[in-house]
Amino acid sequence: MTAPKLRQFTYFLGLFFPLLLTQFAQVGSNLFSSIFSGNAGTIDLAGVAVAANIWFPLFAGSCGIAFGVSPIIAQLRGAGKEEVIPVYIMQGIYIAVALTLIILLLGKVFLKPFLGFLHLNPAVQSISEEYLFALAFGVLPLFVQATLRYVVDAHGMTKLSMAVLMANMILTVALFGLFVFGGFGIPALGGAGTGYAISLAAWVTCIAFMVILHFKKPFSNYRLWTNIRSFSWIYCREQLRLGLPIFVAIFCETSLFSIVGLLMSEFGTLYIAANQAAISYSTLVYTLPWSISLTATIVVGYEAGAKNRKGALQYDMICSLTSLTAVCITAFLTYTFLGDIAAIFTHDLETFRAIRNFLIFALMFSVFDALGTPVQGMLRGYKDVKVITYVAFVTYWLIAIPLGYVLAHYTPYGPYGYWLSLVISLAINAFALNGRLWFFTSRRPL
Repeated sequence: MTAPKLRQFTYFLGLFFPLLLTQFAQVGSNLFSSIFSGNAGTIDLAGVAVAANIWFPLFAGSCGIAFGVSPIIAQLRGAGKEEVIPVYIMQGIYIAVALTLIILLLGKVFLKPFLGFLHLNPAVQSISEEYLFALAFGVLPLFVQATLRYVVDAHGMTKLSMAVLMANMILTVALFGLFVFGGFGIPALGGAGTGYAISLAAWVTCIAFMVILHFKKPFSNYRLWTNIRSFSWIYCREQLRLGLPIFVAIFCETSLFSIVGLLMSEFGTLYIAANQAAISYSTLVYTLPWSISLTATIVVGYEAGAKNRKGALQYDMICSLTSLTAVCITAFLTYTFLGDIAAIFTHDLETFRAIRNFLIFALMFSVFDALGTPVQGMLRGYKDVKVITYVAFVTYWLIAIPLGYVLAHYTPYGPYGYWLSLVISLAINAFALNGRLWFFTSRRPL
């Protein structure tokens, strides 16, 4: 490896590892939510699973809109236009507030009718409703902290985000134990208690990010909280232009998993719970390619803003090779410890067997995640985001869901047919995105 490439690889790793730990901290909260709920009982795990499958696509997609500020700031820094950055940060906060109001309104109008449509076990539905009620108190801080976190990351200070969100995970897990099983005068709330824990921890974390952006340089130079910038549609539109396609792409992918989780209700509470456990683990594994994708947006966006084509292409290669190496290691470890992983989520033998079977399919689609997800980050760094939306919609909604229904109902796979369709759709998605990256980098100037 030549000296310039070595410097790039070192800088890439310096951003990537804190982002990885940050993503692990965020996903870890969801993973431990499933673990604590599962140990409270299969009904609790199923109730949290239904609620999480409704909430997570909206949360992840909205974070995609917040992420739209990241390539903007990365390119502004690369072009030496830092004076405009605080305006974009403030517009990102306004967007977060608007998203909060929209989602709370949607929940008020549609939640109860939608849960009734699923014909759930009454106990499962009750836990789902209480979980989402508890989570409503944390929607605003969750969205604002996402915006502020991406601002910090876009300045290359990923270690700072890592520290805050690792502390958030530790606090959240401690609160899980308190609210799920009770203690210190708080009654045991079961699986629904995880919703209260997430909301409380979100407020603490949001305030921590606000304090950091007030006191730490270069953010203190922006005077965000002492010089409030007014709303500007022009600047909001730029973030939405990038963020909305990212929202659609992420929403299509995450809602795919959620729809599969909700469709599991026809196969019974056991499969709802087992599916959620496998998805929680798969989401944890997904932090590797997704962290590489986030890093790619920052480094490729910076080089694209500086009009350095060679540097951007070198980062493309570094990101791809790192992702392939990581997935080989995680796939080997998952296969080796398949039974041990399944046993973490349940003490019930039938649920254990179902989780183990789901994990085998999760192992397969993690390979295609590693091939496709980092490419999304590269394309976002180049501000080529629309194609990601089109590919996600076609592969996840027009292919995966209909194919999954056919495999689940007209083949011996049963509920596992949905996961086989996930593998097929992710493979098509990965090849399409890699084709677009090749076309973009070989045919278009920066």
